[in-house]
Amino acid sequence: MSEGYLHPLYAESFAYLGEPLFLPNSKGWLIKRQIPGTLSFDAMGPYPLFFCKYWDALISDLESLRDELVSVSLVIGPFVDFPRHKFQTYFDILTPYKVHYYLDLSRPLEETIGKSHRKSAMKALRNLRVDLVQSPNINLEEWVYLYDHLVKRHNIKGVRAFPRECFAKQIAIPNTLFFRAWLNEELVGGNLYYIQENTAYAHLLALTDEGYRIGASHALKWVSFNYLAAFVEKVNLGGSTDSFNNAQNGLVKFKSGWSNLNGISNFCTKILDRDRYTELVAATNSDDSQWFPAYRSGDYS
Repeated sequence: MSEGYLHPLYAESFAYLGEPLFLPNSKGWLIKRQIPGTLSFDAMGPYPLFFCKYWDALISDLESLRDELVSVSLVIGPFVDFPRHKFQTYFDILTPYKVHYYLDLSRPLEETIGKSHRKSAMKALRNLRVDLVQSPNINLEEWVYLYDHLVKRHNIKGVRAFPRECFAKQIAIPNTLFFRAWLNEELVGGNLYYIQENTAYAHLLALTDEGYRIGASHALKWVSFNYLAAFVEKVNLGGSTDSFNNAQNGLVKFKSGWSNLNGISNFCTKILDRDRYTELVAATNSDDSQWFPAYRSGDYS
């Protein structure tokens, strides 16, 4: 059974955006979306990363969808062994997208984690208790409570504003880990992880206002990394919310302080029906060359 981002439940969790579309040869998933105001469809890879089991078969899967989709876009994570030359020839765009921050767990944490981050974790843990629950025992209400704080604090919209029914499927994926931070009996933070092969993916982290004040994010990272070191080789902390990382971005500073390895994801696009794509761009009066597909300019920013 596939786990993490490859599990069918992860694709199904995006039902609020479209219909899960299984790729039978490559064994990956896309989200098929109706293009607003039309009877046409396009597809996107699940957020934040697209995975499949057989990368050499992905192109044949996409080619079989020419009569069904106008275009496809997806993000391939760092360190994925895909046929780069073949993909560069096939995709209309294959370009570096975001820097992702990794922690190589083969070395002791005391040697790899920044001193200020270790100090912040120890300080937070004087007041906090961090525990772990695992699917299917993750409490949906607890996680939604935390994520609602994140959405309000950062005014999150679009694809990252996951609705409740989305999380109900995501936390049901086997081997999903939920590290929780408690201040006495008050839940102030949580971190969800997926495990895929030798890597743990820090899927989402959310804190209450009190969690931010007391540094719960540092406590959660320290405890989770110590636990994960016994099971995986590395942790993907994710990338910045910016396409081109800003060194002054607070999220970048936080993740880089917990990492000792960087990798770059790749954004890939393919127009499967060129004539229809051109019609849609003209109909929406879009000239946004920085967005794909152009007729959806700004949809999920």
